[in-house]
Amino acid sequence: MAIKDKVSTALLTDMGRVRTNNEDAITEDRDFGLLVLADGMGGYNAGEVASGIATTTIPHVVRRDWKKLGRLTSSEDGANHSPQALLLKKAIEEAHETIYQAAQSQPQCAGMGTTVVVVLLHDDRMSIAHVGDSRLYRYRAGKLQQVTRDHSLQEEMIAKGHYTREEAAMMVRKNIVTRAMGVEPAVSVELGEAAVEVGDVLLLCSDGLSDMVSDEQIGVSLKRNGDNLQEAAKDLVEQALQGGGKDNVSVILARVDQSFAIGKPWYRRLLDWF
Repeated sequence: MAIKDKVSTALLTDMGRVRTNNEDAITEDRDFGLLVLADGMGGYNAGEVASGIATTTIPHVVRRDWKKLGRLTSSEDGANHSPQALLLKKAIEEAHETIYQAAQSQPQCAGMGTTVVVVLLHDDRMSIAHVGDSRLYRYRAGKLQQVTRDHSLQEEMIAKGHYTREEAAMMVRKNIVTRAMGVEPAVSVELGEAAVEVGDVLLLCSDGLSDMVSDEQIGVSLKRNGDNLQEAAKDLVEQALQGGGKDNVSVILARVDQSFAIGKPWYRRLLDWF
């Protein structure tokens, strides 16, 4: 069975109650266990263009270069990233280049950019790549954990010790991102790896959710609706709207229903076959 038969997903996006257009974009490729969420920014409707390029290009590159995974063995930051993570990095960099060139050459797209968070599921693991403040959470055994760290001015001030988290919440604007695709000539992609277990629920979201709904509320919603991801997605978006809906809000949920480890013992493979 392919990953798509072992992982359930639900995707939902909403314009919100204030914005007049939706600059978020979401997509998945279930054959590859790929999840992509982008939150665009820019004047006119250019944010939609940037996030659309991201969610189109990244799956295209993953599909195109999947057979080249074995050649992806190095990373300039010196970290020991998996080939899958390096493939995500390459895909984001190609999308970034397309967005940046469009922003430079087309006046209506000047200044556009997008955040992105991407997950690639493989071998009972997830490779993660993100730029900006769109987030990945993991809900496991009744506990919600934020897996990614926002690339934002607020988080940088906290990391450098200038403010406590409570002080930063009052003193620093939350939505000033320090990294985005398409804005500068080069993009810095943060990569990560984590194990996944049967029963885990992954949540990718734009800041339209995380700014309006607390982590505690998100955890309660996933506990209540974890068996029905469509209802969980609707509930999370509705909570964001009830909280003010000041931004576009997008969520991708993925629940691990069965192990998709490679190289299982023969008796596990036999059980799966039945």
